[in-house]
Amino acid sequence: DAAKAAHSVDVTGKLITPGLIDLHGHFYHGGNPTSVHPDEICLSSGTTTGIDAGSAGFINYEAMRDYVFPAHRTRLLAFLHVSGVGLANNRLLLGGLHDMRMIDVDQTSDAIKANPGFCLGVKVRMHFNAVAAWNAHEAMRAARAVADQSGTRLMVHVSGTPIALPDILEFLGPGDISTHAFNGLPENILDRNLKIRPEVSAAAERGVIMDVAHAGVHCDVEVATAAMQQGLMPNTISTDIHNPPPDRTVYKMNDLVSKFHAMGMSLPDAIAASTSTPASVLGLSDTIGSLAPGMSGDAAVFDMREGNFKWIDSAGHSQEGKVRLDTFLTVRAGQVGWREGRLMQMGEC
Repeated sequence: DAAKAAHSVDVTGKLITPGLIDLHGHFYHGGNPTSVHPDEICLSSGTTTGIDAGSAGFINYEAMRDYVFPAHRTRLLAFLHVSGVGLANNRLLLGGLHDMRMIDVDQTSDAIKANPGFCLGVKVRMHFNAVAAWNAHEAMRAARAVADQSGTRLMVHVSGTPIALPDILEFLGPGDISTHAFNGLPENILDRNLKIRPEVSAAAERGVIMDVAHAGVHCDVEVATAAMQQGLMPNTISTDIHNPPPDRTVYKMNDLVSKFHAMGMSLPDAIAASTSTPASVLGLSDTIGSLAPGMSGDAAVFDMREGNFKWIDSAGHSQEGKVRLDTFLTVRAGQVGWREGRLMQMGEC
């Protein structure tokens, strides 16, 4: 009953969804040069929950937990990096795992276990600028050990890998996350005949989560389209939002839901891949990912804008579409966080 509400907003004709969940972003704002301002990025795109994918490790996560994340209205949770310092030296040294002394399985596992509900698992970057062919298997074994010791899940960056993708997928079990799953770099999910590799199909069948983590270079329209046409759909849509180099475009969640809808996902499926499914993957279905009574009070309202839209990937491939979700309103924990182009103050409507 609008008459009994403290504030009311007319959303006639608009699309109302649960608050979006970005399963893979970099939100340790100020903690490293890669991370973004969470509220500006998330609330403006209808995203109410952002999952930081390894920006910090066991050495430096406490400042993220105690100071950076509480300063924002977006719900912010984390995967700890298997490297003790996360991405702090990512641009300075081009990766944090060339020196395996950066890994301490026990301390990383202990940090995750000490923070249930905040630390959701462990992340490892299997990228040629983070690990080398000679130590990639060792890094994977360490990350697997952390996930097992902590009783959580493993998220693996699978784009630009220095070792074969099937070797990486062997480490992943049900509920683990293959992030950047639809990249177009060598060692991707397709073989030379553009067919899904049998090891990828086997991983999906045993419950490995295929996550988009689009970023600027980690999702290729042609790879994703070929996979989807063969029945391998993204389980989760996420951004890998970060501060990109000037020559790259990184899309927010509302654009990625729009893009994958244009690529052939039904709108309900694209929304589920950014709401209820990531909530389930993270074990958070009792609080987020739904508009059911008793949930956290997170919601997004979108204008379904019609027109001619184009989303471009780093390979130069474009995806055209006729509908784009424009954020009209974002509600976080029952309070308006974003309305028609600006962040709102607490209690403002």
